[in-house]
Amino acid sequence: MAKGETSSGPIGWAMRVVLWLYALVGVPLYLWFLQHMGGRWGQQLPADDDLRFWLPIVVPLAAFSFTLMSSTSWWCSTEARPFLLGRKGWRFMMVFVVTLSLMAGFFGSANQDVVAVVLTMMVTTIGIADLWILPPALLPQLLDTLRPKKVPAARPGDA
Repeated sequence: MAKGETSSGPIGWAMRVVLWLYALVGVPLYLWFLQHMGGRWGQQLPADDDLRFWLPIVVPLAAFSFTLMSSTSWWCSTEARPFLLGRKGWRFMMVFVVTLSLMAGFFGSANQDVVAVVLTMMVTTIGIADLWILPPALLPQLLDTLRPKKVPAARPGDA
């Protein structure tokens, strides 16, 4: 493809539709799960604790915003041109989101056992993967972003 040209051919549109369908199913499921489990986690706290009100609001908002910020940073950064957190700074935010999601799922479940951990890990993986692919799904250069970068060939005489 020429520079500045977008991947609007049939393969680009098919890839974009698949990514959007995947995200349209997984993102609402993940955010509902976090809101629901955050609410159940809050109900286990004492009645006068302010976190009872804030957990169902803050947990999904934090997961959504931090995951999108770190994924946008990763997708839009290169080694020569860092964006937001760069290619390396996104890891801390994702560890925070995964920890927050696992805690909400575990402490919000009725039975805090292995099944709760496995279900929470599955929903967290699906939700974070869905949020992670939103930035490339929005980019007009979708296939260029997903394609491996070509290394320029060495010219004769370069040592």
